[in-house]
Amino acid sequence: MSMKYESAYFCGYSKLPSNITTSEVYVMLTLGLKIELETGAIQDVSVTLLSPLALSIVKSYFIGRHVVDDHDAIVEEITYRHQGNAAKSIIKAYSDIRRSYQVYMEKNGPFLRGELKA
Repeated sequence: MSMKYESAYFCGYSKLPSNITTSEVYVMLTLGLKIELETGAIQDVSVTLLSPLALSIVKSYFIGRHVVDDHDAIVEEITYRHQGNAAKSIIKAYSDIRRSYQVYMEKNGPFLRGELKA
């Protein structure tokens, strides 16, 4: 069954530690995930960290993973691979996105599948 819309953009937010360079530009970390609605697969990532390398490594934690089912594996990977001070902020923002996706699909899934009218 196809969805009315293929994907949606979900954001999570978390306060950044004050001892990192990014906190001089941003007070909050914003993590954005483009999620395929039908499958929950994470297709793309944005994050308010300053270096291109940080964005690259953060993308590697998420792209191709399932936003709900892979939660524990994603958190474990961030915990052991992300040795920057923003690791806890990334995990918190991701956990918020996971909850938002679940609530969104519970509320809107039938409409998106064409089972209900708006």
